[in-house]
Amino acid sequence: MKKGAGLLALIFLGGMVMDMNAADGNDGGVSFGIAHHHVGISVPDAEASAAWYGRMLGFEVIARMKEDGAQKMNIVHIRRGSCYIELFEVEGAKPLPEYRRDPSADFGVHGLKHMAFEVADVAAAVAELRAKGAEVAFGPVDTPGVAFVFIRDNAGNPFELIQYKQPQP
Repeated sequence: MKKGAGLLALIFLGGMVMDMNAADGNDGGVSFGIAHHHVGISVPDAEASAAWYGRMLGFEVIARMKEDGAQKMNIVHIRRGSCYIELFEVEGAKPLPEYRRDPSADFGVHGLKHMAFEVADVAAAVAELRAKGAEVAFGPVDTPGVAFVFIRDNAGNPFELIQYKQPQP
């Protein structure tokens, strides 16, 4: 197992136990429903990132917008099935810090860490993505319950592919 893999596996598996224990249908008294809709990612070139996600993961562009206010930006919305990503290209944005490219190191700083896509076979997905030129950021890690890997997109942002080996509640 690579350096940091134990920490990631412990964090993930600990979260999985917490999720399984919390899956009792209790909504905490909230009166409205929610469903995950999208994740937003700041990238240096929204069109290049949309093309990368299309080529690597089969996403398609569904909308393009330009904001010309105080903060100029290009925005591209992409979708595959019910998974949506909003790509932001902001004029003058700072580049992704080096430590954010390493999923293990980035856990040491507060904030949103990554998005994840569930796949049927992590090993097959990794083989296909590597053949297309994608960069593996961490893993793959294979445990009795799950397999996961972190891939870097064309801007260096890591995302996770995860395979559950047992049915989820």
